[in-house]
Amino acid sequence: MEKTYTTPHGKMECFENYLVFYLSSNGISGSAAKEILSYANNHYGKRKYVFISNRNFASPIEPEAYKAINPKYMVGLAIVSESDAVKKEAYNEQELYSGSFSFFSTVKEAINWANTVVKKA
Repeated sequence: MEKTYTTPHGKMECFENYLVFYLSSNGISGSAAKEILSYANNHYGKRKYVFISNRNFASPIEPEAYKAINPKYMVGLAIVSESDAVKKEAYNEQELYSGSFSFFSTVKEAINWANTVVKKA
């Protein structure tokens, strides 16, 4: 059930319980987050999913971006990176998201976690 979307801000690969987003732009505003999440909302409808953000570089995410999330359906957020700068950003972002939130160094680890989160939600 994999489907790939190309958004103005990066590539999104949607799977059954999760999506992997590859950020290509520098920074995400509230309006950019709404645009990105519209792809996920259209794909998943009323099904629960986890958003896996694969970040190869530090990129500021505005607090407004988190207001675009519907926690009823997006039940988890994983940040994936090997960068210490991204890890610092993720710790700051964690307080902006009320659902399950975690940080991983590989997408595979994040996928395993995502499947567990969706089953519990």
